[in-house]
Amino acid sequence: MTGKPSRKGSLFTHLAIAICVAVIAVFSLSSVLVYLDQRRETVTYMEEKVQESTERLTETIAPFVESYAPNEYSNLIRAEARLHDLYAVLVHDRAMANVLGQTEYVYGYIRNEKGELVTYNDDIPLHSKLLENTMFSRSASILTKEGEMLGNIVIHMSDEQLRKNLTQQLRQTVASSIVAGTVLISLLLYFSNRFFVKPLEDIAEAISTRDMSGIPVAHIPDFANKELSSLSTTMNNMISLIRHSHNSLSLEHSRLQNVIEGTRTGTWEWDVVSGYITYNGAWSDILGWDLEALNGPPNQDWKHFIHPEDKSLSEQQLAKLFAREQDYYDCDIRLRHFSGQWVHVLARGKIVEWDEQGRPLKVLGTHQDITAHKKAEENLKLAAKVFTHAREGIIIADSQTRIIEVNEAFCRITGYSLGEVKGKNPSVLQSGKQDGKFYKDMWRSLEKKGHWSGEIWNRRKDGERYPELLTISAVTDEMGNPINYVAVFSDITAYKEHEHKLEKIAHFDQLTELPNRLLLGDRLKHAMKQAKRHKQFIAVIFLDLDGFKPVNDTYGHEVGDLLLQQLAIRMKKVLRDSDTIARIGGDEFVAVLADLQSPECCQPLLPRLLAATSEPMEVNGNLVQVSASFGITTYPQSEDVNSDKLLRQADYAMYQAKLKGKRRYHFFDADLEKSLKSQNEKLSQITNAIDNGELLLRYQPKVNLRTGELIGFEALIRWQHPSKGELTPIEFIPQIENLALIIDVGNWVIDTALAELVYWQENGLSTTVSVNLAPHHLLQKDFIHHLRLRLARYPQIKAEQLELEILETSAFEDFEAVSEVICQCRKLGVALAIDDFGTGYASLTYLKQLPAQTLKIDRSFIRDMLIDPDDLAILEGVISLANTFNRQVLAEGVETKEQAQMLVWLGCDLGQGFGIAKPMIREEVIGWVDNWHPDPSWCEVPTLNDALRPAVETMAQNRSRIERLRQYLNHSESD
Repeated sequence: MTGKPSRKGSLFTHLAIAICVAVIAVFSLSSVLVYLDQRRETVTYMEEKVQESTERLTETIAPFVESYAPNEYSNLIRAEARLHDLYAVLVHDRAMANVLGQTEYVYGYIRNEKGELVTYNDDIPLHSKLLENTMFSRSASILTKEGEMLGNIVIHMSDEQLRKNLTQQLRQTVASSIVAGTVLISLLLYFSNRFFVKPLEDIAEAISTRDMSGIPVAHIPDFANKELSSLSTTMNNMISLIRHSHNSLSLEHSRLQNVIEGTRTGTWEWDVVSGYITYNGAWSDILGWDLEALNGPPNQDWKHFIHPEDKSLSEQQLAKLFAREQDYYDCDIRLRHFSGQWVHVLARGKIVEWDEQGRPLKVLGTHQDITAHKKAEENLKLAAKVFTHAREGIIIADSQTRIIEVNEAFCRITGYSLGEVKGKNPSVLQSGKQDGKFYKDMWRSLEKKGHWSGEIWNRRKDGERYPELLTISAVTDEMGNPINYVAVFSDITAYKEHEHKLEKIAHFDQLTELPNRLLLGDRLKHAMKQAKRHKQFIAVIFLDLDGFKPVNDTYGHEVGDLLLQQLAIRMKKVLRDSDTIARIGGDEFVAVLADLQSPECCQPLLPRLLAATSEPMEVNGNLVQVSASFGITTYPQSEDVNSDKLLRQADYAMYQAKLKGKRRYHFFDADLEKSLKSQNEKLSQITNAIDNGELLLRYQPKVNLRTGELIGFEALIRWQHPSKGELTPIEFIPQIENLALIIDVGNWVIDTALAELVYWQENGLSTTVSVNLAPHHLLQKDFIHHLRLRLARYPQIKAEQLELEILETSAFEDFEAVSEVICQCRKLGVALAIDDFGTGYASLTYLKQLPAQTLKIDRSFIRDMLIDPDDLAILEGVISLANTFNRQVLAEGVETKEQAQMLVWLGCDLGQGFGIAKPMIREEVIGWVDNWHPDPSWCEVPTLNDALRPAVETMAQNRSRIERLRQYLNHSESD
């Protein structure tokens, strides 16, 4: 039979639409991509052209800008704009602006709305508006040959040229895409129709003719290509198979009818619309009714036979079947027999036919008498009710302890089925955790008392061990001989896990699952006892992570917790099984290494532990890296120590490792501990001194000994100690000069000195102050930056009023770095002086190259120059050397007028010391200046003793020779 003609569109139509849409979409996307690529290339070309013009113009017009000749470079920029089609070329002439007294002088050309180049005028609003609408601009500085800024040149480009180029290219791209798309669509439609659509139409026509059973009768033709040929062959085979299956089903139906009759099963066919039910099979035997009576009028509805208590269940099952909530009607009900008795029946049914609205039309079903089965089932349920529903596992064994029965709880707990253990001894469950003595005691108690109860570990089928609470009882006969054994047990795994969890909470860290501080203390004490007993050693390692807080701040605490967990795993792998690693809080860990033959045996492990904590790791998608600082102490020691002190020692050693730069380890040293503890206390006191305002500055004047002029003050730091009184720098500065704390002290000195300058200036005194700086402070990378900021806070003070002093020995240790800092200070206007000059190892080359303005001669040379000819000779040489290199020389420690006279005679006019004034506080300075009068005797010829006379005569002769040589050189030059 043939089907109805379809009104749906043909496959070729749908395919043609799909091909057209796909090709159009592909070529459209391709055109867009080509357009974007061409636009990018055009913009890049325009930017390169502008960049070349900018570089060319900055080089050619610089001489004209420098010579204030805008008319000269006017032609250059106009030619450049016209030649390279530039939108606007503007020169911001800073030199001409300075000459004209204007803030800005702009000269150049811009294209008007017609595209013509006109002279740019920033007073014309249209010109400013045209510049705002440009596509992009490039700027370059105009410099002199010496690198001075003359101004800058700015070139602007509009998008007009870009639009012209892209419009033409877009037209070409669209035209080529249309032609190529049309050709491609035609080819695709031709080949699709020939090789795909036409064969499918032939197949559809072949299978459209069917027999009464709906099976196609025509043979599907073969095709030229192997794919469609394989399809036609497969479909022909399937049709043959369907026809064969249909015949087989007919035969099977006949056999099923015989089976129904042979199994005494009643069948029924229910026409839902008419309500008519057809009965056959064993209905007569099940209900005692004759089939003719059941099928004849009036038709007997089987639902009328159902027990009232079972009708609700039957209706529910039918409702679910009709609502398609289940595929089968399957219900255990009671039906009334012809004699009035109730028969247990298993009723089953299925809907085999539906209408177009999805309503059931026909239901087929069966009824089977299960009365005898019900009675047997009830007896079995009653007998095994307690055994089956017990929550505990139950084993029933015979007198030979062979298992004969187990309940469901046994199977659930052990994983074994009855078939797997039946006939076997319960020892199949043994875990091996209890020894033979345990089981001997169990059976002895069982034989003596008839029962046994206790905890035991058994093994499940999958090999897992589990704890159980077991009770075994012996069942005896009248003579007291055991005939059965009944074992009742319950799985107490949850109880044991809870017990273990409580123990773990008490002794282990919840995050890393490492031992906590409590368990660490127990293990450490045990390890100490073992070490003492066996004459061995243990090592205690205190670990603290470096850089863990930034990880928490940057990535969050979740990443921080995961990082701690991974580090715990790494450290456990590095340590031995006999060692302990514990987390005692935050990012702190403690490792205890036991069974060491000597304290040095722990050293090979330390680099591995350091590497384990320092290697980068991926945490939650983030690459994170930290490191650790270790402190190590060993036991036993010469003095008796307890576990708490060992931990404190390791903690202290870890702190020392952090002070040395982190990511390293440090061994505890008892003698060093006392020294460092004292030093740390002093450092803490100095820090508190800064915070509590205990530091102060005293100022010692520096004067010209020859003229009496005040040239400035040197700031000298003092510490007003609460208990020791006023301390000089030598009593506390050496302890911190190489630590970060010296930077805080140096910054405090600079800030205080600048504030004092402001105070004096407000009270009518304008002078300079020099401050001493440690090399560690001076050579900080950000020293100049912070110095500039500090000077900016005091705009009333000029940079020239501040002078920095650095020791000679420090200056020549890192000569290049110090020279660079001095040069940068001089650019700011800050002067530099070399303190204690003559005590180091300065070479003539270094002295010549060092850009310091002042050399301060150490007080040790001044002190003995009047009694020691060697000191006097050294002093004279230093002064001559400084004068030769045009450096100012200042003598420290001038205490007598004789010293001042000798210094003036030697050519050193500047000095400071107690002979001039003692260091004074800020409030005393102005009063001292007002009352200052130099000693006129300083300019007198010094009185010489016999010891110094030969040395002074030699100096005089050398000076005479040098003077004659200078006069000769001057005379030669004049000739």
